[in-house]
Amino acid sequence: MGTERSLIYVPVLHSSGDMGSLASVIPRPTEYGAQVGRYWDAVAADFRAMARRWEEVRVYQDGLPVTRDDIVARIVADVDSPNYRLLRWLASQGAIVVGTEDPILLQEEYELLKASVTDEAARQAYAARATGLLESRDRYIAARIGDTLPSAGTGVLFVGLQHEVTRILPPDITVTSLPSCQELLSSIVRKLGINRAKAEGQG
Repeated sequence: MGTERSLIYVPVLHSSGDMGSLASVIPRPTEYGAQVGRYWDAVAADFRAMARRWEEVRVYQDGLPVTRDDIVARIVADVDSPNYRLLRWLASQGAIVVGTEDPILLQEEYELLKASVTDEAARQAYAARATGLLESRDRYIAARIGDTLPSAGTGVLFVGLQHEVTRILPPDITVTSLPSCQELLSSIVRKLGINRAKAEGQG
């Protein structure tokens, strides 16, 4: 048996449920909610159609901090969004949901974004820090996957559109995509009339 690892890459369109207290202050196109639902329905259908031993799969989620297993499980149980409902389904099938992100970087991102909503100086500070912060998060996620995905193992990565984690993964990890993700996602972003970064929010 080979030792090469594989990762299913799933771009994330965040719903208001993912955004928590920031949902009411981040502008979205009128059709955004319906298109997000359409996208996640297709993603969920792809996963449910797979014939796979899910207990051998590790699942990584952007925005989910590295912390105690019980806290990870509580976050997954509490967030009401299509993305997290799919995480719960995967967990119910035996998949292992792994804490994925550096909690310090996540907290910094949240505080900067929260302040930038109403304050021009904070918006400028966030703009100046955003690229470097995103790169740091990506490096951490890639390293986390590299450290926790076992030899010959399969993982699933749910990550926002701005991220470039797949570009910096260890070389023994082969990345694949779901049938629903490429054409449908591009169609939705075009339909909303916005670029990928704006579709994602803060990532």
